[in-house]
Amino acid sequence: MESVRAGLKRHPMTIRMKTGADASGRILAHQVRVLADTGPYATLGAEVLNFATEHAVGSYAFGAVDAVSISVFTNNGMSGEFRGFGGNQALFALEGQMDRLAEALGMDPWEFRRINLLPPDGTGPFGQPISVTGGALKVWNALKESRLWREREHLMESGNRPPWIQTGVGAAFVMHGAGLGYGIPDPAGGRLLLAQDGKVEVAFGFEECGQGLLATLEQMLVEMYGLDASDLRLVIGDTDAVPDSGSSTASRATSMMWQALKRMQEPFTERLLAAAAEAASVSVECLRIGNGGVYDIYTQKRVMTYQELAAAGKDPIRAETSFAYPVSPAERIGAHYLYSYAAVCVRIEVNRLTGRIRLLDQFHAVAAGPVMNPQGYLGQIEGGSGMALGFTLSEDAVMEEGIYKTGNLDTYLIPTVTDLAGPVVVLPIEDLPEGDEHGPRGVGEIGSVGLAPAIAAAVRQATGVWLEKLPANPALLQDASFLGRKGET
Repeated sequence: MESVRAGLKRHPMTIRMKTGADASGRILAHQVRVLADTGPYATLGAEVLNFATEHAVGSYAFGAVDAVSISVFTNNGMSGEFRGFGGNQALFALEGQMDRLAEALGMDPWEFRRINLLPPDGTGPFGQPISVTGGALKVWNALKESRLWREREHLMESGNRPPWIQTGVGAAFVMHGAGLGYGIPDPAGGRLLLAQDGKVEVAFGFEECGQGLLATLEQMLVEMYGLDASDLRLVIGDTDAVPDSGSSTASRATSMMWQALKRMQEPFTERLLAAAAEAASVSVECLRIGNGGVYDIYTQKRVMTYQELAAAGKDPIRAETSFAYPVSPAERIGAHYLYSYAAVCVRIEVNRLTGRIRLLDQFHAVAAGPVMNPQGYLGQIEGGSGMALGFTLSEDAVMEEGIYKTGNLDTYLIPTVTDLAGPVVVLPIEDLPEGDEHGPRGVGEIGSVGLAPAIAAAVRQATGVWLEKLPANPALLQDASFLGRKGET
């Protein structure tokens, strides 16, 4: 009970949209009104609201946009930052609006999205310059070619299911900004040091929260520097022992570790080799670093171990870097520069007797640059979709007159492995344009954003009902006409 009362909740938002298009399907105007409940304290209410406003415009080219967002203090529970940071609420509304408009125009909803995508010239939702990756069209194409989307009509066939079990397939598109955005301090940095015991000490100010940060950092060092995991000592989290790397939030940690390691790679390697060349009285051009020490590039024999090198050196061998997360040059507070893109397709079934929705199948195409840690990448997308399933179907901290009516986890229903038992296909799109300097983008949140609107689209296809509020209310999906047919097979 104390956890329910004291814990931060995702900001409840009421989002209203009015969007117009011409007969060809080109969107002419988009009006957005966002009202967010921040509870009794602001916490990061303004920042979440700003992110939600940006993503309520999203990845589409509107002829004109009129967006107004307000966050209000209430006597409800305290709202705060949560995975997706307002993007979840905004994308549920925006993608639902795209489906409604496509239906009104009699157009295929996925094709409708394509013709309205922002042009690939580096323009973001606020009209700000952004880093160009081509990811939007790549994930759009990947979903179009996915098994779920190609077979959606066949997958909807009833087969041997009773008539009150109805199946639908739906899709959603996601453009998700990473980092804190323009005008918000967003430092980054790291340090490498050859310690006296011969370990390469790798220090960052991030924290491991179960997201696989340590494993990702280790794999990047092994692949980029040619070191072995046994050569490394990873130091994180202790502010007395690490440089300022910024926050472990906003899908930024992997990107900033990668950039820091790239910046430090040349100076640290050069200093290691120069010290080894002096100690071994050989030419530095003959040496390379590798597993366990420094090697002769011709004989491939180890010249000295890292411990021997540390003992021979007069001064510590180290490299350190400090920089800021990349931001757009546009002077728009909170506007992002680096984006990841995703397309999500799901198959669901709805029991019209109970109104319950069951997720059967998922496909996620994610364009976020090179994959640094395959297991961690998959875990982020699968884990994010699991959180999104609760957000969409079952998790609701009910409050009346400022008092929580939801007192425990027997009524606040978190999805279990049974609810997530269906296939989950994750297709990473790793290629980036030649000359891209930013490397891997974050995927910590993007897996949690697109599932809700995709499920809503599938429910509409299966039942003809639009979901307008989350979590979905089973009563809206119950159909009494099936009660007299319960004995049918």
